[in-house]
Amino acid sequence: MQINLLFVLCLIFSNLTAQHIKKPKYWGIHFGYSTQQTEPFHSNDYDLEQGHVLGQLRLKNYTFKKAKIQFLAEGGYYYAQHQLINKWFTSTELFKDFPEDFHQEMLQKKPIHKLVFHAAVEIAQYLNPKTQVFGYAAIGPMWTSQQTERLAKGFAFSDNIGVGVKFKISRKIWLSNMVIIRHESNANLKFPNSGHNTLGVRLGIVFNLTAPQKGVAQPSSPWRL
Repeated sequence: MQINLLFVLCLIFSNLTAQHIKKPKYWGIHFGYSTQQTEPFHSNDYDLEQGHVLGQLRLKNYTFKKAKIQFLAEGGYYYAQHQLINKWFTSTELFKDFPEDFHQEMLQKKPIHKLVFHAAVEIAQYLNPKTQVFGYAAIGPMWTSQQTERLAKGFAFSDNIGVGVKFKISRKIWLSNMVIIRHESNANLKFPNSGHNTLGVRLGIVFNLTAPQKGVAQPSSPWRL
């Protein structure tokens, strides 16, 4: 299911990117933190926390009355720390070609580096000219540097869903705040594939560099971003 959805999104976004990547007029940078040690994902068997930085480029947007739909391309870096707490949470009998000290390795807190690319969509509703609430969803490929007892090293998928609010602080700058749920797995392409689930926050700044048209009065509508 993840692979089919990603394939369709890639076709759509490759077409959008070809039209807009040469002259990016709307982009942002976001910073976030998420953890497994919170409800509804908290488990006593393992710990996982991660921070990230994510670049964002708008490819296309549509406006319907007070609502705006935006298609986005994202790329970024995640730094995570993982540690198995319950030694008996998993068994090496299910793994192939793993060392005898696999449990001991998992019991040590270790860093994990991750690179991601997302095809994303954002649906926003304006509350007033300077405030909007929005829903967000994104999916894309991910590379992870370390094996855990729940996710194989290498290729995987990054799934994200969130809600947030943006505040306009100047004519071309918005601040973004979002609560986000993140899931990592590899669509059963490798074992293990229990995956990681985290809940966190993301803060960002978004720039709209669209130049006003000369000689044309700018509308006072709050729905222009």
